[in-house]
Amino acid sequence: MRWDDLRYLLAVARQGSLAGAARELRVDATTVGRRLAALEKALGTRLVLRGARTLGLTEEAEAVVARAREMEDSLRSLSDAVSREEKAEGTVRIAATEYLAQALLAPHLGELHARHPGLNVELVVGSDLVDLQRGDADLALRIAPPRGDALVIRKVGDMAFAMYAARAYLRRRGAPRPGDFRNHSVLAYRTTLTSGPESEELTRLTQGGRRLLQSNSTTVLREAAAAGLGVALLPCLTGERDTRLTRVGAGVLGKRPLWLALHKDLQRSPRVRAASDWVVELCKREKAGLAGTEASAR
Repeated sequence: MRWDDLRYLLAVARQGSLAGAARELRVDATTVGRRLAALEKALGTRLVLRGARTLGLTEEAEAVVARAREMEDSLRSLSDAVSREEKAEGTVRIAATEYLAQALLAPHLGELHARHPGLNVELVVGSDLVDLQRGDADLALRIAPPRGDALVIRKVGDMAFAMYAARAYLRRRGAPRPGDFRNHSVLAYRTTLTSGPESEELTRLTQGGRRLLQSNSTTVLREAAAAGLGVALLPCLTGERDTRLTRVGAGVLGKRPLWLALHKDLQRSPRVRAASDWVVELCKREKAGLAGTEASAR
């Protein structure tokens, strides 16, 4: 039995005659009759009852038509899905840390939607590494690249860190001196950056200071610093653009490479390629802000 023969039976069921089915399928009535006969032979049963002007379906044919319609719907859905892929439509899942999702990706999502109106974005936010090989996400933007033989990974920028504090805090406590943070409170990351160069430099520069708050959330550290709680280690893109904060010291404490990863089987997918091209372009445009060299607008 061939699926193509089932198409002829479905057309006859819809139109009620060989002529009607022939018009729908754009063939002649003789071809419809021949294909129905081939299907009846393959199934070993009579499917149509031929009358003077119309065709009736046998009970066996009704059962076959019901299943064939399910197959037709599935094939149509598959065709629609392939069409969406070809047009960069559908859902693309981007995994990123809370900070990268909030400060870098989310403010510019309108650009991506303007270019690809049929594309929907799902931001998978968190500090835990996602398993791209298992399909937890389509893309991942990370300072620690996901690992796996099936992944394509590229560097898209550098992310710098520096110390920031509220002006009111600095007026009240004075500016801390490098290596002497007595009488000062330090706000730092709890787990995600403890092994990085910026964390080691922070420990050296803030000797004598009190670790008043530790968190794995950039938002928490930023808001605590803005409230005057202490001096916070923050990504420069966040610290420089928050008018409530000012940088403590002239330089940056350290930089981390920023990586974009995707499964190699998805690199030709139009929806994934559209999203990855946008992320690469965005990181290039925000290069100075990410690296901490962007001139302050204040």
